[in-house]
Amino acid sequence: MSPLRLYNFPYVVQREILDSMDLQTVFLLSIASKRMNNLIVSVEKARFNKIKYILMNISYTMRIEAVSYDGSSEVIIEIYCKTTLVKYLGTLPIFGTKVEFGKLPSPRPQDLVLIYNNYLTNNPDRVFSRTILESFQSHSYSLFGNDKEYQVNVCMYEEFKLPNLKNVSSSYIWKFPTIEGKILDDFCSLSPNQEFLFVAPEVKGQLDDSSVIYGYKTIQIEEKDAMIVPSILRKFRGNQAFLWTSKIENSDIVQFLKRWMLNDGFDNLEVLTIDSKLNSQFFDPNSQLFDPTEIRNSIGFSESNTAITPPIFYFKR
Repeated sequence: MSPLRLYNFPYVVQREILDSMDLQTVFLLSIASKRMNNLIVSVEKARFNKIKYILMNISYTMRIEAVSYDGSSEVIIEIYCKTTLVKYLGTLPIFGTKVEFGKLPSPRPQDLVLIYNNYLTNNPDRVFSRTILESFQSHSYSLFGNDKEYQVNVCMYEEFKLPNLKNVSSSYIWKFPTIEGKILDDFCSLSPNQEFLFVAPEVKGQLDDSSVIYGYKTIQIEEKDAMIVPSILRKFRGNQAFLWTSKIENSDIVQFLKRWMLNDGFDNLEVLTIDSKLNSQFFDPNSQLFDPTEIRNSIGFSESNTAITPPIFYFKR
């Protein structure tokens, strides 16, 4: 069978052909050449305009999807760790990076996937998942446009390196057993306007004094060594903060409340919660993360409803 010369067809025919392809096929076709990428961008503009954001699900197996404004989603590409289960076929150039690709075993032998190397691999030509994800985003700018937002879900072990991604609007990061505050800062610094950030099970160390995280709209952070929550209480400029810590000083909470009562910052704050993060093996159900009586006496709050547990206090700024 002779090859299909897509360039030679009229625009209407080109669009019918490309519209009949799934998004994964279109993506793989777009990396064939710059000319082919430009053709796809021209013909599929209306299709790509329906994409609201790109979703990256990053775990041992990675799946990148395009999510449309109507809530539907379509797979762009999947990325698998290099194992004997994936049949190696060759390499593809994605924005200057030679990326291995292959086929999955039954029941999906027709699906092509990209292949990344485990961090323990000694091959000098190895390509890690971080590099593939960064190359994908760089190529996606020329395909889908550089205005597409990204949502990132990460569930990996500590040795996984967070990719340098831009235009991230929300991040869910579960990096076991901990993630360093500096590493988190470096990842977030490329997307200073994120709407939502979740980090667990533990952040270790401090955030930078000028961290963009302090300005995020909503954050949910679990920390390890009681260094981040106090800084958030001093510098947070967002709307909602849900915090878990193993230790916090009464003075940190009193200082925050006094500033809040005096309208000294926190103009956007709507919700703030601080919960105990203690090892369940040593957890005493009668213990308290902080002393509410001392805090209440320090700022002059009085209970407004003792029938509710925990009691509610009202203060009009």
